[in-house]
Amino acid sequence: MKILVVDDSLLDRKLLIRILMKSGISQEILQAEDGEQAMEMLAVNYAEIGLVLLDWQMPKISGIELMAGMVKIPELSKIPVIMVTASGSDENKRAAHQVNPQLAGYLVKPYKPEELLAAIKPYLR
Repeated sequence: MKILVVDDSLLDRKLLIRILMKSGISQEILQAEDGEQAMEMLAVNYAEIGLVLLDWQMPKISGIELMAGMVKIPELSKIPVIMVTASGSDENKRAAHQVNPQLAGYLVKPYKPEELLAAIKPYLR
């Protein structure tokens, strides 16, 4: 199983990946810097990707737009998505759950490493 980290901030991607690596998570981690690149990676690797950690605000295709596209494709709709974003308003949380009723989690930056690990643990295999 691979984990896809989608965030336009290289610093945020590195921080998230460092937390995963330090906790002993052995899954291969793929990175995308925007929703467009993520969709390309999902098209090629969808059978191996078991979790997507997704930022909301990104250029080209936002996280919410990417997730809206994923839920329309049966193979991609099965992949758990956890939003990891600075967009922490109740309105945004509701919007994310409306777009993807199966949303696996919603973490607001800055998050604690324990929060991230607790959110992803149920989806690791």
